[in-house]
Amino acid sequence: MVLHRAIHAARVGDLAALRELAATDHLTPAISDAQGAGLAHHAARCGRLDCLRFLVTEMGLAADERALNRATPAHDAAATGHVRELQWLVEQGGCDLEAQDASGATALHLAVRFGCLVVVEWLLAAGGRLSALETNCGAVAAHYAAAKGDLACLELLLRHSPG
Repeated sequence: MVLHRAIHAARVGDLAALRELAATDHLTPAISDAQGAGLAHHAARCGRLDCLRFLVTEMGLAADERALNRATPAHDAAATGHVRELQWLVEQGGCDLEAQDASGATALHLAVRFGCLVVVEWLLAAGGRLSALETNCGAVAAHYAAAKGDLACLELLLRHSPG
């Protein structure tokens, strides 16, 4: 019951419910779904920045916790197009943009795969060698854009890394 209530609160942005669970010592880092995604994952993937801030800064949950597939909340924010949450996770939560999940995908791979152009733009502007990182099967982000037929993402990636 607490598990479902906590995950639901993180997903819908019910900060009051999260605070209530915390006040009764029912909010713990051990709360996760069947895929190992914790509360920070759910808040990030649903665009609930206030809940994400609370969970990480006040409750001490790890901003870069890993689900069973090794994805972080930053992966989830990128895949669902939530750039504010992604920015906060990187700038305030200390998440590594080069972190790779079990398949080798980074936040950029996922943003491109799901056509989140604003996230792709921010990730490329954030710097690093993101566009050159390969998944376990050797795919770079441009491969995802080309396979999907996403010309806007592909052009953006190629402008950023013409090689």
